[in-house]
Amino acid sequence: MKIYILGLGAGSIDIISKKGYELLKKEDIKKIFRTKEHEIIHELAKENIEFETMDYVYLSEPNFESVYEKISDIIIEKAKQYDEILYAVPGSPFITEDTTNMIIKKAQKENIEVQIIPSVSFIDAVICAIKKDPTKKLYITDIFNIDKSRINPLNNIMISQVYDRFKASELKLMLMDRYDDEQEIYIITSAGGKDEKVKTVKLYEMDYSDNEYSHLTSIFIESVEDKKYNDIEDLRNLLRTLRGKNGCPWDKKQDFSSMAKYVKEEANEVADAINNNDMDNLLEELGDLLFEIVFLTNLAEEKGIFSFEEVVDEIVKKMIRRHPHVFENMDISGKNVEDIWQEIKNIEKQPKNS
Repeated sequence: MKIYILGLGAGSIDIISKKGYELLKKEDIKKIFRTKEHEIIHELAKENIEFETMDYVYLSEPNFESVYEKISDIIIEKAKQYDEILYAVPGSPFITEDTTNMIIKKAQKENIEVQIIPSVSFIDAVICAIKKDPTKKLYITDIFNIDKSRINPLNNIMISQVYDRFKASELKLMLMDRYDDEQEIYIITSAGGKDEKVKTVKLYEMDYSDNEYSHLTSIFIESVEDKKYNDIEDLRNLLRTLRGKNGCPWDKKQDFSSMAKYVKEEANEVADAINNNDMDNLLEELGDLLFEIVFLTNLAEEKGIFSFEEVVDEIVKKMIRRHPHVFENMDISGKNVEDIWQEIKNIEKQPKNS
């Protein structure tokens, strides 16, 4: 039993490898395409190449993860049925293509051979379409797997499969947390294909048109110098730089003891701003206090004591424990919320081994 996994490239049959084209033309092999949403489909139809697609699975499953699981299961069963099959996917078999790894893992368990036939990925096609080399600092993802923490304007960003206006709107709102509304973005559709389109718009205009988006649409944003520093990672990275090899001498010599007075000082200044109802000053003082907190967690991380993530995890778990009426549907009729808080706090303060 054998499964060939073929990348169909970015859009034209001209850029499919010779081996891939031979397999497509081979008459005695079962051919299955993950989706018909690819420009090459029309060219294959003209050459009387017969195949079936998995598009129907998208209609029967609740989410994309289960879609890909179902497709990979079907491919394994088809391999058992036909002994040898060709499974074709858009672009490259390993770039934003979850089914490939799923099939490989399942095939190993079933002792089914898998051969990968590579092709040009959407990355190559998009780079050629925008005529830039963004590879030095490039974050690549698809619309389904965006990690917001990695959206850094200092890097180039490439996002594939922005398939409709609704998804474009969601993405726009996410990007507006990191970029200026006037930031220029590229909308690239059918990169590498005969119907390739490249359009530049302002970020706020990104979802103005229904006609811009399909399964073959990618978004590219070039790195910028003037970024918004509104992510906690910006502050953590700043501390690492200040405490690093080429950092600030004053920051580098601080320790827990020396920082204690600054934490108290900033906390008092936050309280003063609140008491004076000075919201502009409160914004500034909260930032100063946050800086001290991140400074202390950075010291702890350097010494291997605890991490910033552990601090966040600890406080979130504590707040969940102390709000059982919110998170556990606890009936608090006739009870004082503050009394419940204190009871739980007293239990937490008991010795661990008691």
